[in-house]
Amino acid sequence: MASGCRDCATCTKSGLGKLVQHTVVGLVYLCTLGIGYALKRGLRRHCPQCGHLLSGHARRADGSFRD
Repeated sequence: MASGCRDCATCTKSGLGKLVQHTVVGLVYLCTLGIGYALKRGLRRHCPQCGHLLSGHARRADGSFRD
């Protein structure tokens, strides 16, 4: 897996932003006993390059990725 992609909102966050996001997401997964994780991984589309949700990637008006 690559270190990240330039169109991804998660990959382009600062280090502190990533730390806060990972902490909150980990707490949510812990509180839902992993059900939230299973639903996210099973029902949502992910980027093949970075593995994050495709909905968080920047797109042009025609729907193509910005890069």
